[in-house]
Amino acid sequence: MGHIERRRHLRERVDGAVELIWRDDLGQRRFECARIVDYSLSGAGIASPQPVPVSSCLVLRAPGIGTVALSQVRNCCWRRTQYRLGIEFIEKAATDPSDNAAEPDHHELLRAGVAGDYERVDQLYRALAVRYHPDNPDTGNSEIYLRMGEAYRILATSRPRTNGTGAEKSTAGFGWQAGIRELDDKKVAVLATLYERRMSDFRNAVVTAMELESQTGLPAEEVGFILWYLREKGAVSLCEGSSDYAISATGVDILGRHSDLPRQAVK
Repeated sequence: MGHIERRRHLRERVDGAVELIWRDDLGQRRFECARIVDYSLSGAGIASPQPVPVSSCLVLRAPGIGTVALSQVRNCCWRRTQYRLGIEFIEKAATDPSDNAAEPDHHELLRAGVAGDYERVDQLYRALAVRYHPDNPDTGNSEIYLRMGEAYRILATSRPRTNGTGAEKSTAGFGWQAGIRELDDKKVAVLATLYERRMSDFRNAVVTAMELESQTGLPAEEVGFILWYLREKGAVSLCEGSSDYAISATGVDILGRHSDLPRQAVK
């Protein structure tokens, strides 16, 4: 049996509704209701009314086969009246919805994200990042930690932005004067998170940028800007060969001078 025939033999025909969530080329969150036409242990064929670029990462929810999965588009082509997507599963939340006990806890991130419960996503990520961090001697697991981080990144970029003037809106999205006025509180939020880690374990005081996003509630672009600023001021240091940050003695002094400011974290 040839490779193509073998793949067809392994597929199971099915017809059911699926939900797709991804980010387009402009960074906008996209949502589409589509149909699943076949699936295997490693992926699925999807009939979609609109195209999804090849290599796009997306979250797929297919209740008919009991699967929620972080996935990647491997091919996309036009078939008569609709697009046919070839989807590869990167991480499946469940192949049997009744077997919840067999699932690693971090799969709950995918379910919460598909349901749009972003507060729950943040809460889960904070708790699970501590549990599965490789430095945790009891429950650390590098593979789960990396997969969980990728799932969180996709889900975080899929969440809708607000139109308010809170920290969820990028500094570039409103007047620079308002941004400068809010900058102090955001710096304090980042420094306080780094300070707490240093106090809890001063020998291993590093925090990833992704953890800072989760614990402060600030979007990635604002955390990046603040970390750049604090590094220029000598308040934080970047560990060589990694994306881990730690507060410096200068940073502790700066935080002390701002101890009267409230720590604002937007969820």
